[in-house]
Amino acid sequence: MSTFGERVATTRERLRLRQTDLAARVGVTPGSINKIESGETKGAKPSTLAALARALGVSMEWLATGKEGYVLEAAGDYASEQMARLLAAWEGLPLNLRVPLLALIEAMAGIEDSSVESD
Repeated sequence: MSTFGERVATTRERLRLRQTDLAARVGVTPGSINKIESGETKGAKPSTLAALARALGVSMEWLATGKEGYVLEAAGDYASEQMARLLAAWEGLPLNLRVPLLALIEAMAGIEDSSVESD
């Protein structure tokens, strides 16, 4: 990956994030993420670069320059926190709401073959 935009896009895709998801994490508009990934924007101001690196779980240096390896540890921590919150919320739901909610989540994630059947 030779450009800043390619590094952002590829890492975002590996994390299975939409541009809107990344934009919300970083505090910018989805259009800003699109401009970065398309190469229209060649770089980012330091605060945006730091937020992007944190949201993607990579080093700022790698994101900005392509030098140095990167690790998805921070993103893994974020995902773990989100999963814990999701499971806690799930356990608090009445059973009759779990099936339709699961179907909705699977539809949003693009999962077509659901193992849970609704009545």
